[in-house]
Amino acid sequence: MEKLEYYVVQPSIKTFGGIKVEKDTSFEVWNDDKTVHQTFKDGKLKTEVKREMNFNNIRSVESSVMDTEVPIGTILLWDESNGYIIPNYIMLKPEEARDLLDKIVGITKPIEEGTKKAME
Repeated sequence: MEKLEYYVVQPSIKTFGGIKVEKDTSFEVWNDDKTVHQTFKDGKLKTEVKREMNFNNIRSVESSVMDTEVPIGTILLWDESNGYIIPNYIMLKPEEARDLLDKIVGITKPIEEGTKKAME
């Protein structure tokens, strides 16, 4: 009989620059090409976008303002094109990810040992 082992999806090693929102978080920034302006104060992120695009001789002009209430503890990631964004994933610091993987190993080891004994 083959040995039963546990597997996880390979963790991403891509890192992102970002900040964790705190009570006193405040900033004013522009994205790299100066088409997105953002301000953050009192838990509110204001994003103003003014950009022009041209693709296959089709001209598009984007002009928008978005106000977002951001709870304390939220991670904001920096994106060169869009400024600070709220990620669609739960973000962890590398040491937090390592601790989580260590816990997974701690859970699966006893299960693997019990399975091995049952298969003998």
